[in-house]
Amino acid sequence: MSPTLRHRSSLTGSEVWEGDAREVAAAMAPGSCSLAILDGPYAMQKATWDRMKVADLPEWYRPHLEDVDRVCGPSASLYLWNTAEGWAAVHPVILSMGWTFRALVVWDKGVTPLQIGWRKTTAWMDCTEVCGFYTMGRPGFTPYSDGLTVWRDRSLSSERMRAGTVRVRKRGHAPEALPLHPCQKPLLFAERMIRASTRPGESVWAPFGGTLREAVAAERIARADPSEARRVITAELNQDGRDYIGPALRQLQGLGTRRVDPRQALLFGGGV
Repeated sequence: MSPTLRHRSSLTGSEVWEGDAREVAAAMAPGSCSLAILDGPYAMQKATWDRMKVADLPEWYRPHLEDVDRVCGPSASLYLWNTAEGWAAVHPVILSMGWTFRALVVWDKGVTPLQIGWRKTTAWMDCTEVCGFYTMGRPGFTPYSDGLTVWRDRSLSSERMRAGTVRVRKRGHAPEALPLHPCQKPLLFAERMIRASTRPGESVWAPFGGTLREAVAAERIARADPSEARRVITAELNQDGRDYIGPALRQLQGLGTRRVDPRQALLFGGGV
């Protein structure tokens, strides 16, 4: 590994790297993953790494998608989070690499443009996000649905979005103010994707770690039932002078092991 990368993992079988995702991917064995979850720039001007035009997203994502093509096996699944406009821009690049489109997930955040004060922060009414779901070859799981589906989750309230931090309580400790990543997702979404699109023992590539939703979800699955364990390899640059990795790893000290409703093994099944 490059000396610019810092190993930050304290997870069961997973790897967390601070540094460039492309450097991490270069050291991964071809075909070593069966799932990739990409949640990178949206061109929403929310951070230094996000200050680009939507028209630039296809070429920005292309090398990362080429990495996905190499590290994923001949039978794999891919999820790409973005705004509706951003996903539509990148979608043709994904199709050109041989992926088959299966469904578009819409995350309904349960807030209004007025509640999040969107005119003051971004030109995008940040009330929904979308996730394109794709497969390559014959994945181990049959897609539950082709088409459109909606996931609803209000766990990231408008007040916490504006404040930029969320307070998390660990057993026996005072609440800790954790940096709220501008594109953070509910943990349940990552857990659902991992359970739906991997078998126990398989690996997941999450190149844009953020607050490590995929790694934390895999850790929770492994702690609840070691026979269901998956391995996540993820990287985060920790730009904008904020350490997203450290607080996320500290959360694991009090992480629960609630067993997930088995219906969520279906791609879009179960309640949120």
